Amino acid sequence: MRAVEKREPLVPAWLRSSRMIALYSVVAGLGAWQLAYMGLARTIYFEAYAIHHFLSSPLQVIETFGELYRSGELFKHSYFSLLEFAYGFVLSVVVGIPVGFLMATQKKINYYLDPWVSCIYATPRVALAPIIIVWFGLGILPNALIVFLGAVFPILLNTYTGIKSVRQNLIEVVKAFGGSALQVFFKVMIPDATPAIIAGLRLAVGRAVIGVVVAEWFGAEAGLGYMVYFYSQLFQPGPVFVGIVVLVVFGILSFMALDKAQGWISPWYAYQVRREVHGMEME
Repeated sequence: MRAVEKREPLVPAWLRSSRMIALYSVVAGLGAWQLAYMGLARTIYFEAYAIHHFLSSPLQVIETFGELYRSGELFKHSYFSLLEFAYGFVLSVVVGIPVGFLMATQKKINYYLDPWVSCIYATPRVALAPIIIVWFGLGILPNALIVFLGAVFPILLNTYTGIKSVRQNLIEVVKAFGGSALQVFFKVMIPDATPAIIAGLRLAVGRAVIGVVVAEWFGAEAGLGYMVYFYSQLFQPGPVFVGIVVLVVFGILSFMALDKAQGWISPWYAYQVRREVHGMEME
């Protein structure tokens, strides 16, 4: 019997990768947006309803981006938003991970803090933002505090869940071989809880970006959220879309940085995730 010849796929493997498929999706979406705008611009409703004051095409957004970049306005707003994001996010990490660990390991601390965490977490950040602005005034500090309040709870709760879900048999094995409390913490608890903590950090990134926008809507003189609000009041959609795109880029770059950190902190888990993704691509 003849051996069955293995056919080569028509499309190379790298063109069928997950990243390329994501790129195709983005390009297709932008193309559909551009075509829809061009088609709408040919109708009588475009001028009659002044649609150009509410919608821009991708090409117009790119042109507006160049104008704001050359004038230096985009850099100024991005700089302030980046500072607020960085200060608030770093503070949420510094507070959220230790507090989550203490709540998971110390019952009395959990009893004391649990009602406060539940109450503040259930309170919308939009309701807290005006109070913080009244107490601390305008500037980077109060805006960073609003970002902190949005980002700290996903980190804290995921750290709590991760530590609570550490396999008890691993802890008992380390103790049976004479392991100290520090060795249990660094060799068992942290590695086993790292995936949950990283998941909390990823959730916190989205909350932090929302916090930046909310803070700058209520009280700011610069920032991407302020820029979006200011130009929306002038019915200029181009700068509005530019501000939104830059905020999205902030989030994407943060996700990429967290993926790199996860590969460095817990390489075994990152390897397992890559294997699962590769298996799905092969299917």
